[in-house]
Amino acid sequence: MSNYNPHIPKYVQIAERLRKKVDEMYKEGKERFLSDDELINMFNVSRMTIRQAVQLLVEEGLLQRIQGKGTFIVRKDKLKTDIAKLDTFFRGWYLKNFHVKLLFRGSVPCPEGIDVKLGVKPGEEVYQVKRLRLSEGIPIVIDNRYLLKKYGEQITDEEYVNYSFSHLFLNKFDMSLTEGEIEIEAVLANEEISTVLGVSVGSPILYRSVDLKVKDECVLTGASSYRGDMYKYKSVLSLE
Repeated sequence: MSNYNPHIPKYVQIAERLRKKVDEMYKEGKERFLSDDELINMFNVSRMTIRQAVQLLVEEGLLQRIQGKGTFIVRKDKLKTDIAKLDTFFRGWYLKNFHVKLLFRGSVPCPEGIDVKLGVKPGEEVYQVKRLRLSEGIPIVIDNRYLLKKYGEQITDEEYVNYSFSHLFLNKFDMSLTEGEIEIEAVLANEEISTVLGVSVGSPILYRSVDLKVKDECVLTGASSYRGDMYKYKSVLSLE
């Protein structure tokens, strides 16, 4: 790039051209943006100038930097989940371009409060499962679940990353979930969440706790932490 306006900082001029590039790549369905080295060669400027230009777009919400992975284009439309019914709620687990990583599975002493929900004794071992959900390669949800040990131990790693708990209870244990209670609140990302989701500490997070029952027995409880900039919920209200 040449013909810079001497009265406007170079990084501001470059950022203006990058906005158009981001829009072009987004329409082409691309996820990863150009690397700093590619931009340095394209504009023939210093690394510092490129970083300043890219940072402007990050602050505008057009790009996202993920340490160790690169720069990514931020989707313009938030992922959406319908929470009106259990069946539609679980369909969100199979959205296109979703990928799941198993972060942890194993027996743990039941945390305070979880014992009451699952109907076990304080400190009794239950099964904990942590999963990370990614959309188009970007981490967006951390799921932390507790279930009775007798169920958790029978589920394989492959099943944990490929199926929702609704599917597993129905098809593996012949138990159909009949009721669910969901509570959503806005919180700020702590260090653990910021590290896993690749966001800054203090970023907005949608914290969703959930209890799932078979008849009157709670078989699963826990919470999920969603990136607030990439997710939204909807529900339909009816007077009938």
